[in-house]
Amino acid sequence: MIFNLIRKVLALCVILLFISTSILPGFCEEIKNTKSYSGEQSNISILDNGVLDVNYIYNITNALSNIVFTEYDEEHGEIAKGREFGSKGEHKAAEILAENMSALGLFTQKEKIENIPSLHMCSKLTYKTEILDYKLIITNKTNGHSEIVDCSPMPSLNGPLTKPSELDYNFSYTGLKVRRNHPSLLEDKEDYILISGLDSPKFVDPNYVTCQGYKFYIKYLKTEIKSKIDFFLHPHFKGYLYYDLGNDTHDQGGNKCAPQFLINGSVGRRINNSIEDYTVDFYLNQQLNKSVISYNVIGQLNGTDPSKTVLVDCLYDCLWDQGTADSAIGMGIVMGIAKYFTDNNIVPKYNMKFIGFCGEEYGMRGALYYEATHKNENIIYVIDLNQLGFKQDYPRLKLEIVTNKIKFTDEIWNIVKRTDYVNRTGNVTDIKPFTQLMGHISDDRVFAIKRPFSCKTVCFLKGGPWVLHHRDGLNHTEGDVLKYFDWNDVSVTGEMIWNVTKYLTVESILQ
Repeated sequence: MIFNLIRKVLALCVILLFISTSILPGFCEEIKNTKSYSGEQSNISILDNGVLDVNYIYNITNALSNIVFTEYDEEHGEIAKGREFGSKGEHKAAEILAENMSALGLFTQKEKIENIPSLHMCSKLTYKTEILDYKLIITNKTNGHSEIVDCSPMPSLNGPLTKPSELDYNFSYTGLKVRRNHPSLLEDKEDYILISGLDSPKFVDPNYVTCQGYKFYIKYLKTEIKSKIDFFLHPHFKGYLYYDLGNDTHDQGGNKCAPQFLINGSVGRRINNSIEDYTVDFYLNQQLNKSVISYNVIGQLNGTDPSKTVLVDCLYDCLWDQGTADSAIGMGIVMGIAKYFTDNNIVPKYNMKFIGFCGEEYGMRGALYYEATHKNENIIYVIDLNQLGFKQDYPRLKLEIVTNKIKFTDEIWNIVKRTDYVNRTGNVTDIKPFTQLMGHISDDRVFAIKRPFSCKTVCFLKGGPWVLHHRDGLNHTEGDVLKYFDWNDVSVTGEMIWNVTKYLTVESILQ
């Protein structure tokens, strides 16, 4: 009987997973149009008069985006790490948010995250592989010309088998041969680096698809397993070069078994088109930091029913770029909603917490900590914002409205439709509701998984083939940068999210 019960429970879990990833077709959607991407974006000159103060949102966005320029001394060798988890840039962002929340009259606190040994997922929240120094040099063997390449290194999860597991090790190689594929085991007699990259938007890459649920993690896991096998089988394999679709930008983020350097398309294609002419030198110094300092920034507005709490949140960290759309803009909209409440003296029905979560790019660290340390808080709604408010006419993107419950999706979608987002933003972006029992790949996921029965979550995220996702370049002036801030989109999106927030927290008082 026990065996049959266990079997039924497992069957139910499988059915739930199937439902969560099969609500709508196009679960993992590849770009169909192969038109080449020029990198040019059109400007929408007429600002749609929305509800929120877009100038205020822009000012918050601008302050967060500029941190990559203002907080680091690159001339003296300091790596400009933007608002990366635990960096001085993230600390500065926390100060900016806390100051602005206090100025709005919110009860404000910076909540330092800590390790939670009793919870496996939260046991190492303050651990991070820290890149200390790096350099990538390519040499043309024909003319002897060498150049330092603008790039982003990805920290290596595993070094040579003789190195310790604490990730406290360095890599340094000179004269590496460039190859497109691993040689046979018999041919593997000289050190080499593999090169690959994006040559058209049709390339299937996690940054160029809409991929939700466990399929994202399966794809990532398969890549990591292959990387580890390659690293083990080929002792002369020393790392990866991965070039971008854009000529001026390179990708960022992630981890590999072997060191990987992400470079722009112009350099990558030049090497790939003539691999026999180039050799590569690089060094990568890194160590494990077990005591990263990072904060969730929380601004509270008390409601008439303090027994329940609503979170309006966004990540405020990013990678080594300006991180404008991912997600200084989203954080600005969170602040804009808070400002609307206080400017208009609106008292919500429930306690409201406007939160900037830290460490989202490192696995939703801030959200994990908050959920684990606020178990007694009755969080009934989580309104999560992610990448929003940026220009891209081609390829066409989709503003995704993702909730963790089917009926809640219908409920929220009825509110969202009132905003007429597609027409008011120039018909360059689609909009679609989804139901994912596990939430989106954002901070809402933590609450959807940890509190599936007591908490309803909704995530707003412009997804699909965003060609500048996690991109940086030209001394942080290209990629995910402020010049792609779309005033009109921000205005309409902000109004939409305000309408949802109002519906969940205010309209019940007015009725």
